[in-house]
Amino acid sequence: MRLVVVQETDWLQRGPHQQHHLFERLSARGHEVVVVDFEILYTPWPAAPLVAPRMEWSDMSRVNPEARVRVIRPATVRLPGLARITSLVTFYRELARIVRSFRPDLIVDYAISTGVSALAIARSQRIPFVMHVIDALHTLAPHRWIWPLARSFEMLLLRNADATIYINEELKDYGVSLGARPRKASTVRTGVDLERFRPGRDTSELRRKWSIAADDVLLVFIGWLYHFSGVDTIMHMLPDMPPTLKMLVVGSGEAESRLQALRDSLGLHDRVVFAGRQEYESMPDFMTAADVCLMCSDLNPITRHIVPIKTFEYLACGRPVLASELPGVMREVPPGNGIIYAPKNELLPALQRLLEPTVRERDGRKARAFAKKHCDWSKLTDSFEQALSSILALEK
Repeated sequence: MRLVVVQETDWLQRGPHQQHHLFERLSARGHEVVVVDFEILYTPWPAAPLVAPRMEWSDMSRVNPEARVRVIRPATVRLPGLARITSLVTFYRELARIVRSFRPDLIVDYAISTGVSALAIARSQRIPFVMHVIDALHTLAPHRWIWPLARSFEMLLLRNADATIYINEELKDYGVSLGARPRKASTVRTGVDLERFRPGRDTSELRRKWSIAADDVLLVFIGWLYHFSGVDTIMHMLPDMPPTLKMLVVGSGEAESRLQALRDSLGLHDRVVFAGRQEYESMPDFMTAADVCLMCSDLNPITRHIVPIKTFEYLACGRPVLASELPGVMREVPPGNGIIYAPKNELLPALQRLLEPTVRERDGRKARAFAKKHCDWSKLTDSFEQALSSILALEK
């Protein structure tokens, strides 16, 4: 198949997300993949040139060295607000050019604003248009006052898609509630590379690097530091816990400076370490260096439906996960499978129970067993490939 992927984030710098894992594996299987992305991490003008020029990369890979993905970034302007409006035009022109030269079999969309351009091109050229839904998209808009408009565009895309594919059942219900056709809606869950993410790695050097002693109990958070990520919730608990309980925060984001200030105000400078953004290749080491992995995000419209990929990577590494009660995650990984769910007011006693090594060992075994049974990327890529092939066959 010849596949065009449209998103409104940076393919090269953000993630890896669901689409990286799936489309790179499809590329390695011989399918041709062109990604049209957006420079979401741009430095606004006048600190950077006003116009971000069109850019193109060939033979790119993030998670699979055998992948050969072509990434095209249309031109835009580096002005908040105007950047996305401009991209509606530049994406349309770029997609029209790609359609003429590449003749894709399918367009797979992850975007709202640039997704409208993709839908217009798909309709005019009679190319099947597929929405692959990994988030409640309108909730990712930077300002809440934009949400109603973004939601209307999201509904437009879902209702007009030839098919929709979701990463979990919670999101599938969400998409159908906004008008996606139930008979054309399917689910391919999130997965994990079981060889890359596995227990048994020697992480003693990594722990020494970040001043974590062998007898310390290490909590690890990995991911973008949103204000709702729940890192502060755990930090507030630490002063009342044994001094050998430490925390390693791997990632960056808008909450980073606030969290660092909180660490200092709580006197936790020696117990909470900020490692910053790290390469994806090092994630298995950070996860297996942990005694407990953290996923304690606040419940809000953004987190209600999501099931982050790191959920399954944590589990595959054989580590127990302390998590808040997020409906999407709980539906995909029921209690008793290595994730200890607790409401915010019960996270402290749940964490206290995880100080016991036998409890961590038991839940870690359950975590790995669940990942092996349900989350193998190879099998999930088979399902995704079959879903796309079936859509193409029906639309011909």
